[in-house]
Amino acid sequence: MAIAAPFSSPPVAHTATVCADFPNQAAAQRAADTRDPDHDGIFCESLPCPCLRAGSSAPATAPVRHVTHRVRRSIRLGPVTRHSGCEVRGKLPDPRCTPGTRLKGVGRATVCRPGYASSVRNVSESTKDAVYRAYGMSRHFDGEDGEVDHLVSLELGGSNGRANLFPEAAPGSHEKDRLENRLHAEVCAGQISLRRAQRLIAGDWPAAYRARFG
Repeated sequence: MAIAAPFSSPPVAHTATVCADFPNQAAAQRAADTRDPDHDGIFCESLPCPCLRAGSSAPATAPVRHVTHRVRRSIRLGPVTRHSGCEVRGKLPDPRCTPGTRLKGVGRATVCRPGYASSVRNVSESTKDAVYRAYGMSRHFDGEDGEVDHLVSLELGGSNGRANLFPEAAPGSHEKDRLENRLHAEVCAGQISLRRAQRLIAGDWPAAYRARFG
């Protein structure tokens, strides 16, 4: 992941409550007053670098070694047949535009390593803009009312490809975060396979959520 120009000082804490208030992830990490959906101590992981790790006071200077020594190929879980005119269907993305993707060669041992998801997170603002355009949205979410989300989460081996991204409104985005954490725990405990978890969340994540949380 490329390191951007030196980051600016974080906003004053009492006025910054969502990720959109910060210029980069390091600023959000220093403020530590926004959502941390995967509870790994790292705030606003979707923001561009400079970045800080949990408990660190200096920007991360290098990605996690086991992730970035090779470029992994993104594998689609279904065909992409549309690149515009996409429609969110309830809490689900348009399967013609967002079938979900996974990273080739990423298995349980990799996704269960602490810090894996944050080490591979790399969605640019231009990519997010393209996702909003594909779904016909001129208004962008601010992190509290929704977000551009990974259908197959990074902690479940998903990729940053456009075929894995969709605009997701709250509270669905918060519920999906909870499901992702549960599925990740089940995978790491050996209760279900990583491929099964990916299929569950890409196919009908609200049904998987109801099965676990009612």
